[in-house]
Order: sequence, then C-alpha cells, then structure tokens
Amino acid sequence: MIYTITSTLPLQHGGRTKALLNRIKLIDQALNINTTILTTNYNANYNDIYKSYLEDEKITTNTYFENIYDWLADYKLLIEPTTDNPNQLTYHETPYELSGFTSEISKDKSIVRYYDNETYVLYRRYYDNTKVVKFEDYMSPISKKKVQRWQYNKNGILHKKVYYAPKSSQKILEEFFDVYGAIYCMKFFEDNADNDLSFIQTYKDKQPHKTFTSEKQLFRYYFDSKFKDGDIIFNDARLLDAPLLKQTKRTKNILVFHSSHLGKHNIKSSYKYALKNADKVTQYIVLTHQQKADILTNNVITENKISVIPHFIKPVNIDTQLPQQNRFIFIGRLVPEKQIEHIIHAYKKFVAKGYSTTLSIFGSGDANYSSYIKTLIDDLELQQKITINEYTNNPIQELQQSKASLLTSQYEGFGLTIMESIEVGCPVISYDIRYGPSEIITHGENGYLVEANNITELTEYMTKIIDSPLKSVETTSTVKYDTAINNYKQLFSLLNDA
Repeated sequence: MIYTITSTLPLQHGGRTKALLNRIKLIDQALNINTTILTTNYNANYNDIYKSYLEDEKITTNTYFENIYDWLADYKLLIEPTTDNPNQLTYHETPYELSGFTSEISKDKSIVRYYDNETYVLYRRYYDNTKVVKFEDYMSPISKKKVQRWQYNKNGILHKKVYYAPKSSQKILEEFFDVYGAIYCMKFFEDNADNDLSFIQTYKDKQPHKTFTSEKQLFRYYFDSKFKDGDIIFNDARLLDAPLLKQTKRTKNILVFHSSHLGKHNIKSSYKYALKNADKVTQYIVLTHQQKADILTNNVITENKISVIPHFIKPVNIDTQLPQQNRFIFIGRLVPEKQIEHIIHAYKKFVAKGYSTTLSIFGSGDANYSSYIKTLIDDLELQQKITINEYTNNPIQELQQSKASLLTSQYEGFGLTIMESIEVGCPVISYDIRYGPSEIITHGENGYLVEANNITELTEYMTKIIDSPLKSVETTSTVKYDTAINNYKQLFSLLNDA
C-alpha cells in the first residue's frame, strides 16, 4: 500500500497541501500508483472537502481518504444520512424559536441568542443560509460565560461536546460522538494557563478501550494499526515524524520537506526528530539542491538517502482574452514570515518616483499581522494604490493579468507561486533566500533575484521591470511535468530496491 500522512487537509489550502495533492495525482496518472491519504486532525465535515477536491480535479477517483477520528468511531463519524432518494441528504433543521425563551435573531439569521426573562442562557450559530445549527453555547447564569458547547455537522447531527471550567473558562473535557450518538473518544484537559491535554480515552462497543497521554501517542497507535511491513509512507507533516518513525512496522518511510529546516541560528525544533533518526528513514525528499547540501553539511546522513524532487507545474492554457492590468501582485499567506511590509515599503518608494502601477495582495492568515499590514497601508497613505483581497481560487488568472509578482519571505520551501507566475509569463521579483527562488528564477530572464531584506534594491527592480519589461519569461525545465515524472520513476525504483 502507498500512504500519504498529513496533519490536515484544509478546503482552502496553501503550498504544502497543494504540493502533496499534485504529487498524488501525478503518481496516479503517470505511474498508475494509487494513494490513501490519512489525516490526524478533527473535522466532522471532511466529506465536503473530499468532494470539493474531486470536483476541482485536484485528485482522481483512485485517491482514497481516511481520518483518524472516523477510524476511532469505527467509520461511523463521516456517514451521511439519506432519505429513500440516495442522492438527497437528510438535514436536521432547528427552528429559530425556542419554547419558553425570548430570542434575538441577527439580520442574516445566522446567530440567535436566547433569554430566560433577562438571563442570557443560550447562543446558537447556524450554518450560512440554512436552519442547520453549527454549534450551541450553553451559558452559566452565574458566571455569564459558556460552560458547554455542542457542535453539529452540516447535516445537523451532534458530533462533539466541549465542557469549560466555570471560573477560568478553560476547556476541561471534549466528548466525541458518532452519527448514532455513541461516544467513541474523550479528551481531558488541565485547568491551567496552558490548558494542557491530560489524557485521551477511547471507547469501543460503548466500553473504555485505550488510554493515551498525548496525541502523538494516539497517532503512533493508529499507524501501528494501519500499516503493514513493506508499505510505503509519504509524510508531509513534521508533527507526524515521531509517531511514524516510532511505530513498529517495517515500512518504507519517506519524509517530504516542504520548507526550510533552518532557523536563524540552527535547525528548527520541528525538524530535529526527522534529521536525528535517519536510520528509520528510507528517503528524504527535499525541493532544492541547496537544501540537500545544507542537510549533508550539518547532519550524519548519507547522500543517497536524500532525493531532490522539486515541485512541478503542468503547462497552463493561457487565456489571451484576459486584460492586462498595470499592477504588481502578491499571492500567499498573510503571516509575519512573508514580510509583506517589505513589499509595501518598497512600493512606497516606487510610487514616490511617479509610477502609477498598483499593488494587489491576495491571501489570508494571521489576524494580527493582517491588521498590521492594513494599518501600515493607511499610515503610508497608499489606500488608493494597494488592495487587499481574500484568498483566490484563480491564482493563475490573477498572475497572468499582472506585470510582476513579488516575494519577500524570510524563507521558503520552494515557492509554488514563483513557478505558477513564470509559467503564465508573469516575471517574479524575489528575495534570494533559502530555498527555491535561485533554482526557479534565472536573473534577468524570467525575473530578478534581490538581496534578502534589501528594500532599496527591491524598489530598483520594481522600477526596472516596468521601464524595461522582460521579453521571454519561461519556466525552467527542472520544474516541468515531464521532469517530475522521471523524478518519481527514479524514486520508486529506489524504493523497490530498498
């Protein structure tokens, strides 16, 4: 069996999830190798994500999914109830009115608050544009804070209860239910500053079954139960390195690094277990030759254990009818390590020279950082020049309409947006950082490499690319689809010999 394990599969996702889905689809279509994806986070609505991936052709019907909580529930968590018509789901709707209580209903009817006389007792949040409850908060008349939260899936079926300490409001207990109302898992938490997990209790046939002191211990038990000797396991999440490498089956373990393993002064803590236990790893996959060289320099790992397999891109059908806009573009997560403030400061210097090119930012992320970016734009009086947009489902189209894309990260694993940008003829101006830009961008041909954190130089290349647009912006051969096929053929040849 071929597995990919990951901590989460979000509906709206970034580079790591996109890359692992691309890999799974490639080895399915080009090598006829099917994959089962195992996830370890909790999401009672995972079926919606699976369906979305299939509808958007991010995967094929040969890709299978399993979630650890559905497994714990004996596969009774993600069951969708149906009526006599198998194509029509049954939704458990809840009216806004509650007998014996007065209510306040929000304008969009997504939130209802209930009162017993003047005492606030219940808060309900509905799924958008439905009468299906998403969650209910039961309020204490003494503390005026929630003491329980009941959560429902999109069919309106209760799947989880959360209990809170009356004084501290810390979470103290979570109960997990299958679609038939049976408890299959409980998590207990300490009422302390860090709200630490105390232990996990699982149930089988309504009886206590297994107890775990940590989530990683639970993950290891799951992997021990699922895997067999000889299975090939791709791991894309550093959270799962220890559970995978500690499980007892003789699996072929492939650790895929999507980001830099280096911090400011040494190896990041999240990468230490992976790099210190090379004897349990069949193959590391890194995205650049530079990262491979860095790993070999600082770790006792043989060179043949590290494969360099860059992300790849298929040829894109360019829409020649799309209007070109006079703008720069950034697409990515709005988080501090992206250093978007560098783009804004460079852009301020750029417009001070009299240029009219605008700047469009696409993405979401850290709320505090997003607020900081918006405040900076206001402080620099650039509100009329810079727009901040939500995550886009059409990055290719947005890039195609732009003069150049910008990247000022502290570090990257590779930079999928760089690759996508160049593929549609949109040159990239990027800090020359670890890792990725220097192996995708040919300076002066399909973009420009800028000294890291040099805002003045960034401004100079923004000016240059408007004054003298690059004539032939093309993708380097190392990230093309056919190259990726050969890379994975070589990888599986190595695995067969291991």
